[in-house]
Amino acid sequence: MKKVMPFDFLLDYLPATVVIRPAIGMYYIYFEGKIVLILRKVSKNSKHNGLWIATKQEDHAGLKADIPAITDFVLDEGETFESAWLQLSDTHDDFEEAAIRICELVSHRDKRIGKATPKAVQFTSGLNHE
Repeated sequence: MKKVMPFDFLLDYLPATVVIRPAIGMYYIYFEGKIVLILRKVSKNSKHNGLWIATKQEDHAGLKADIPAITDFVLDEGETFESAWLQLSDTHDDFEEAAIRICELVSHRDKRIGKATPKAVQFTSGLNHE
């Protein structure tokens, strides 16, 4: 049985050149040498389902101010997890609108979203050579 990428409607709001790599229950989204998003929908730890946004600590406040549905990660014990990642929960009332807004920020190359990694560069560098 073929697995379907969760929240695939978001592809309409992302650049056509994104690279999507599946992982267990998640789909990594790469764009121009950076990991920008992870789409997650699994039954284990379902509170972490939704969009994970690759960013920097110093950009968290600005992104959360622009899109109030975005949150920090919260561990099972209720502790906030300090991370370069932010989360948009798929259970949030404003999930679809907020997710589309995040994808639009990616499309407009918002400097607050994305993290360059060797793997991200590897996955996206071949696009210019095909």
